[in-house]
Amino acid sequence: MENLRQVLLDRLVKKGADASSMPGILRSLAKILSADPEIDPASANEKLCYLGWQEVEVDYHLLQLALACFESEHGVDPAAFAENDRRRQALRLREVTTTPVTLGEI
Repeated sequence: MENLRQVLLDRLVKKGADASSMPGILRSLAKILSADPEIDPASANEKLCYLGWQEVEVDYHLLQLALACFESEHGVDPAAFAENDRRRQALRLREVTTTPVTLGEI
């Protein structure tokens, strides 16, 4: 469901999200929705602000879109999205790290 994810990303950008902070915002949304899938927008915005995402303001439709996106990509539990995203980031970091250098080569 890449199309659903793209719609979610586009809506978040329209709501004030910066493209560079998108992985963090998605992770935060996933955690918020996994804790309470029926959270109201005011509470979700309060939690996002508490987590440092003041620039984003979600509404009911965006929350439903995010929930549908997380469910379609990762099954029923949005928390799986946050966990899988951390794994992807760890794999990217491992690819970027340099090979170990022995003390004699320094």
